[in-house]
Amino acid sequence: TNWLSKRYRVANDAIDMLVSASYLTAKDTKLDPLLILSVIAIESRFNPFSESPVGAQGLMQVMSRVHKDRFNELGGVKAALNPVANIKVGATILRDCIKAAGSIEGGLKRYVGATDNESDGGYGNLVLAEYRRLKDVAAGKPVSVFSTTAKPANATRSGPGFGRGLFRG
Repeated sequence: TNWLSKRYRVANDAIDMLVSASYLTAKDTKLDPLLILSVIAIESRFNPFSESPVGAQGLMQVMSRVHKDRFNELGGVKAALNPVANIKVGATILRDCIKAAGSIEGGLKRYVGATDNESDGGYGNLVLAEYRRLKDVAAGKPVSVFSTTAKPANATRSGPGFGRGLFRG
């Protein structure tokens, strides 16, 4: 929590709530909570009010107009900007993408809306690099809050938070 708070410049109490929600959702979705947090980091940098030009919303950049049925029991599409609801819906979509693809890498490609593309524009690498960092932090290894992963020169981010998220937003 402290590392995420410093890295993303978000109040410790706010990050603590998002980490708790991610861990609770991870139990329900059978996903690693650190993977959920990694997607949140890349999609929105922990900004619950983030919105892409194509309408992807919230922490996990869910396309609420595409996934409106998933928000029904959470208060409708307006809940897309509710951090807990967004994590629940986004993680469920991520789980479904991973299941359909058969791997985390393939699931991330589906999540970002690049299923029919040869490449995901580097999105999967960004998420997986953050995932490795979070695993190291959780294991007590020293990781700089300033560590980065170089974005490939030809990367065109187009997923949920990158403009054309088809599956998750």
